[in-house]
Amino acid sequence: MLIDKSAAILRHAIDQFNPTHIVSMVSGGKDSAASDQVARELGVKIDMVMHGNTRCGIPDTTEFVRDTYGKLGDYAEADAGTSYEDYVLRKGFFGKGIGAHGFAYRVLKATPFRKAVSKFIRQGKRDVRILLLNGARQDESENRKKNLQVARRDPAAPNNIWLSLIYDWDQDSRDAYLESRGTPINPVAVQLCRSGECMCGTMQTKGERAEAAALYPEWGKRLSELEAEAKRLHGFGWGDSFPRRDDRQSDPFAPMCKDCMARAA
Repeated sequence: MLIDKSAAILRHAIDQFNPTHIVSMVSGGKDSAASDQVARELGVKIDMVMHGNTRCGIPDTTEFVRDTYGKLGDYAEADAGTSYEDYVLRKGFFGKGIGAHGFAYRVLKATPFRKAVSKFIRQGKRDVRILLLNGARQDESENRKKNLQVARRDPAAPNNIWLSLIYDWDQDSRDAYLESRGTPINPVAVQLCRSGECMCGTMQTKGERAEAAALYPEWGKRLSELEAEAKRLHGFGWGDSFPRRDDRQSDPFAPMCKDCMARAA
């Protein structure tokens, strides 16, 4: 059974890394919902649930995560604050494609995650080893089949260890499992077929933006207003290619961007 494979992944990671803390990383999508459900079914002592609030996605997703997981125990958000808007007004949107996505991931997720883990868990102490459970799966794309590791240390914070707890699961098995357990599912994920917690424009299409804006008009209005100002300042908009030579450095390691990395085949 797939849950037995997840149990084996967990046992091996605990033996290998001897974590002092275990955190369930919840995006609001179905994969992280399954990862969290599996961890709880396996009896994992989850020290904290953490959610990345990029401030550029559908706010309903963050509200769902707060309402659903906040009541289960310690809960924290890796809040990007005004990073998205500040960057867009200063330099324009991130651009389009895997390189632009890697840079956006660093600004909106990787850096806030590291700061949140340090603030809420590590708190200045040494030798704190934190296992970050997430729902990345190898069958999401050819890219992930080639590059996804079951466990990987964060390159910039080696004692933060990302563990793909449902690494071996396929989408149908995931969905059947969630249904069988009655796991609460984010309505945004149902409507958009993605968690919607990040809509930075680097890997989404204009059609997907239009669909999201039709369903969540307040979000669409805010993005349109930001785009109008960005175009006035920099001449290009959301989902457009970066108009200048792109020398920005990015890391393709993006465990909490399942939907985007699935497209990077």
